[in-house]
Amino acid sequence: MTGKRGLAVCLAGMMVCLASGCSVRMPWVSAAGETREEVKETAANRLEAIKQLGELRIGISADYAPFAFETEAGEGEFPYGGADIELGRYIAEELGVEAEFCEMEFDDCLAAVAEGSVDMVLLGMLPTSDRDSVMDYTNVYYRPGNQVILVKGTQAHKLSELSDFEEKTVAAQYGSLQAQILAEQFPGSYPEFTEGVDEAVLKLRLGIVDGAILEEVVAEDVIKEYTELVISKAALSYTPAEPVGVVGGVVKDETELLLKVNEILQKVSDEKLYFDWLDTANKQAAKVSRPIP
Repeated sequence: MTGKRGLAVCLAGMMVCLASGCSVRMPWVSAAGETREEVKETAANRLEAIKQLGELRIGISADYAPFAFETEAGEGEFPYGGADIELGRYIAEELGVEAEFCEMEFDDCLAAVAEGSVDMVLLGMLPTSDRDSVMDYTNVYYRPGNQVILVKGTQAHKLSELSDFEEKTVAAQYGSLQAQILAEQFPGSYPEFTEGVDEAVLKLRLGIVDGAILEEVVAEDVIKEYTELVISKAALSYTPAEPVGVVGGVVKDETELLLKVNEILQKVSDEKLYFDWLDTANKQAAKVSRPIP
């Protein structure tokens, strides 16, 4: 996760969305002719408004495979893939409505859910005290696995211990668990925060950085594509105060919606659906990785 995942919430700008009417403060008209705001005012709560409108608005930032990323879709085809996309579709289906994905910058997603322009966000997001002031977190739906540092194969013998990265440049996606590890475990390194995993890998291949911190399952897919890269023997770890996990964000104080989403997430967990979506997304993301010119 990265460059966009700062903790401060900025004002939402215009959003690029996948269906007409999905932009900040732009009235959306229901089949009954009522604007979204009118429905929200008359409905008992946001969950009821979503059901009346027949749509669940989900903010995404398509820069973090395997959670959400751009695909090589043809004209008129849905342009995004990822485990969070499938999760969003599943939640909407369980609610009996359509999923409307609104793609924007990470900070704009936070601002949009804070002001209620979207109903929820799915961002491959870790919970922080700064973010919970603007949204209510869902239950955890994914817990990150082992973390590793990717290096060039020609440098692996020189970069096999954490101390070897002192005064070296190390990349991680901004605002992610990997960025947290970079800040905590590489105090003598020069941090390079990137917009996404692809950018971190690109900078490593170009020699702009000496290493890139990734989740192991992602790194394994990367080295299948780029055989000049390897996983360093340097051991990384993270010991959070409580179990780290990826959560969604729901408009604050919409208790009925949050409870329903958590009920659906429990079903996802019980049936282990997210891991299937994640596996598919990893394979799909590997095929659409941006090559170096």
